[in-house]
Amino acid sequence: MRNDATRQTPMRRKLIGRKLKIARKQAGYSMRHPEVTARAGSTRTVQRLEDGEATTLSFPVIGSLCDLYGMPKEEKFELERLWRLGPATTWTQPRGRGLFGFSAFHELQLHASTVHQYESTFVPGQLQSESHLRMLFSRNPDLGSAEVEEEVQLRLQSQRPFWQGNEPQHHFLVSEAVLRFGCDTEQINRLIEADSLDHATVRYLPFSSGPPHLMHLPFILLSFSAEDDPDIIFVEAQNAYLYFEEAESVQHYRNGLDAVEGLVRSIKEFKL
Repeated sequence: MRNDATRQTPMRRKLIGRKLKIARKQAGYSMRHPEVTARAGSTRTVQRLEDGEATTLSFPVIGSLCDLYGMPKEEKFELERLWRLGPATTWTQPRGRGLFGFSAFHELQLHASTVHQYESTFVPGQLQSESHLRMLFSRNPDLGSAEVEEEVQLRLQSQRPFWQGNEPQHHFLVSEAVLRFGCDTEQINRLIEADSLDHATVRYLPFSSGPPHLMHLPFILLSFSAEDDPDIIFVEAQNAYLYFEEAESVQHYRNGLDAVEGLVRSIKEFKL
């Protein structure tokens, strides 16, 4: 894990560039296509845009490229919104699938090399057993039985890349409270099974260690293999997703992980 105060290009710009590159190729355009260069100004600018490097392009140009590539209006809206944030290293994304067309967190995780995830209340989504999923979703008063089943199947489907080993190295840390909130033997065994995978570790922070310093909120720390890609902190709030790239902010969360390193235990040691 690392962060550099002199980091030049926010990961948000790289995210936008990757999305535009994928859309361009799917639409069958080359970087040298006249329609592409007419909007971006030059092939070199298109290259810099797709690489996430700094450009002088304005957000209407981003929208124009989205239109050219036939991207859905929700994705166009979100890419324009993120581009207008400029060099900001703290940014948000509203919750809800229909609002913005794509998940920035999912896109970032696809390119991460290591993921550190801390949970204070819920079992991490990738690790939830089917029965645990049904218990959690059935407690949502806004979901009917058919909707509960739909959510369970969607979550099970989203878990597959993790269990197939197609995701980055994951280090899960959960509060003992997570293990006491409705976890049965099946769910604990599911966590132990995850801990046995080559690309994952699962540990817990026992009550006996007392209130953890700097660890009162769940968060995810994404690290990337490219030297110029900054680490990112992802926090799921009540009505928005928060992203922090600023070195000082990321260090705050990393300090929390470091502070409890000597207190955590392997999930294999936990007893219901």
